[in-house]
Amino acid sequence: MTALVGVPLVVLLIAFGQNIGLLLLILAATSQGLFEFYRLTFSEKQPRETAIGIGLGLLLPLGAHFGQEETVLALTALGVVIVFILFVAQPRNIDTIISQMAVTLLGVIYVSFLLSHIVLLGKQPEGIRWVFFLLFTVWCGDTLAYFTGILIGKHKLYSKISPKKTFEGLLGGLAGSIAAALLLRRFMLPGLSWSHAVLLGFFIMTLGQLGDFGESLIKRSVHVKDSSRLIPGHGGVLDRLDSFLFSAPFLYYYLRWFSG
Repeated sequence: MTALVGVPLVVLLIAFGQNIGLLLLILAATSQGLFEFYRLTFSEKQPRETAIGIGLGLLLPLGAHFGQEETVLALTALGVVIVFILFVAQPRNIDTIISQMAVTLLGVIYVSFLLSHIVLLGKQPEGIRWVFFLLFTVWCGDTLAYFTGILIGKHKLYSKISPKKTFEGLLGGLAGSIAAALLLRRFMLPGLSWSHAVLLGFFIMTLGQLGDFGESLIKRSVHVKDSSRLIPGHGGVLDRLDSFLFSAPFLYYYLRWFSG
C-alpha cells in the first residue's frame, strides 16, 4: 500500500516538476538518508557531526543542479577540507576523532555524492526520460526479485549479509530489469538499441543488488533490520535508496562516455 501511494507521487513530482522537482526529491532523500546513515554508524548521538555531514551533503545535489560534474567533484573536495578544519578547530575526544571524521565523510560520499548523479542524469539530453528509465528498471527488478524469491527461492545468495536473498530471486530480478529496459526503450527511448537496453538492464540490476548488499552490511554490523521506520512496510529512506546508489552513477557515466 505504501508503494502504491509513494511511487505515483515520485513519478508525478518528477514529471511535472522536471529538474526542479527532481532536485527537491533528491535534497529530501539526501537529508533523510544521511540522518539515517549517521544514526546507524555513530556509536552514540553526534549532533555536531550529523549536522556537518548533512549540511555538506546537501551542497552536492545543489552543485549538480546549478553546476556540472566538475562542480560536484570540487564541492566533495571542499567538504573534505571543511571537515578537517572543523574538527581541528574544535577537537573533542582525540582518541575517537579519526573515526568521527571518517564516518562523517563516508556519509557525504556514500549517500550524497552518489545520489547527486541522479540530478546530473536529469540534465543530460532527454535526462528526465533517463531518470524514469533508472527508476522503473530498478523498481521492476526489485519487485520481480522479491516475488521470485518468495515463490521459488531455495538457494541462498549471500546469507551472511542478507539471509533472505536467493539466486532464484536474483535471476528473476535480472529478468525484470531487462524486460523493463526493453519496454522503456520501445515507448520512451526509441534511439536506444535493444542490445544497449539489455546491457543497461543487466548492469543496473546487478549494481542495484550490490548497493543493497552494501547497505545490508552496514545494518548487520550494527545489528538492525531497517535504517529507520519512516516508511511503513519499507523501513527507512536509506533502505529505499540503496539500489540507486551504485546504479545511478553507472547510468550517468555510461551516457556520458558511450551514448555518442
